[in-house]
This record gives sequence, structure tokens and C-alpha cells, in this order.
Amino acid sequence: MTVVRLTEEQEAIAQSAMATGRYNGPQEVIDAALKLLKTREEQREAFLRSLDDARREGEEKGYVEIDEVAAELDAIIAEAEAKLAARSGH
Repeated sequence: MTVVRLTEEQEAIAQSAMATGRYNGPQEVIDAALKLLKTREEQREAFLRSLDDARREGEEKGYVEIDEVAAELDAIIAEAEAKLAARSGH
């Protein structure tokens, strides 16, 4: 069994979590923290993969300038606003 030493701040966090009644002991707090860490690492890895995919796509298909993206978004917003105005009779 591994012994884990907590800092005073970590101990206070664990005690606070247990005081809520959601956790029956330090092991449950550590289990919850490790699950969150695992989820965060999975999300980080997925994000890094998406960046790699985007970089690869950009290299294959070319990049789009931010001004082009902004203009396209402005057009989409203007179209949506026009539709809303038409529905409300304005």
C-alpha cells in the first residue's frame, strides 16, 4: 500500500469535502480526485489530438485567414437576425 502525505492545504480540502457528507473518508476523496485527474488528462489528450488534426488539415487543404472567418460569422449572424426580425414583424 502506498502512503500519501498531504500538505496542510490538501488536508483541509479533504476534510472540507468529507464534512459535506458526500465522502466517507480520505480514500473516497482521493478516488474522486483521481477520477477527475483522469478525465482532465483524457480531455487534454483529445484537445491535443484535435490540434494535430487541425494542423494536418490546414497543411493539406490550406489555412483560412481570420478576416474570412469573421466575415462568414458576420454573415451568419446577420442572416439569423433578419430571420428573427421577419418572424416578429419588425
